Amino acid sequence: MTNHSADLARKGMLADPGDHFKGRHEVELKFEVPDLAPLRRRLAQLYAVPFVLGNEETDVFLDLGDGRLAANAQTQVLREMRPSGRVLWISKGPAPDACLAMDLPAFAPALAMLQSLGFEQTLSITKQRDIYFLGAQHVTLDRVEGLGTFVEVAAMTDDTEALETMRRDVRAAARSLGLEDEALVTQSYRALQQHPD
Repeated sequence: MTNHSADLARKGMLADPGDHFKGRHEVELKFEVPDLAPLRRRLAQLYAVPFVLGNEETDVFLDLGDGRLAANAQTQVLREMRPSGRVLWISKGPAPDACLAMDLPAFAPALAMLQSLGFEQTLSITKQRDIYFLGAQHVTLDRVEGLGTFVEVAAMTDDTEALETMRRDVRAAARSLGLEDEALVTQSYRALQQHPD
């Protein structure tokens, strides 16, 4: 096993992510589905590449005491992944497709550092997650505690001029998986958790 392969395996990755998670913009469609098994079968038929399987992720949502980030359509998340122990700091918004992420060495010290800067935990969400690569898109199968099962089809880029094309490509990938517009969910997991109507 090469050093690169060993590093990927240590982080719980089954394949090299390449450029799948590179970029400041993320185009994403989310669908609520009754069962993930048919999606797994369809992904296999389409020769999708497994990236991570059986991951458990806990997302801790953070805001300043006055709620200014939420009021400005911004989200700060500290994510802990198991069993890999990987930690991500994710910043989304205020533009609808804006998304930045960086790896951090450890969850508890990162959370303590952010709290020392005035951030407060507003919500925590745990999900079981599998991610596959389907061409230029990544497909995420989620079982979210208290909410249900969901599929996300997404792609990332730094090129703002490519966003419209990416939106069409993401929608086409979703159709190839049999995902219908009636199942489309426009709210984030955070919004669904806070307003479960």
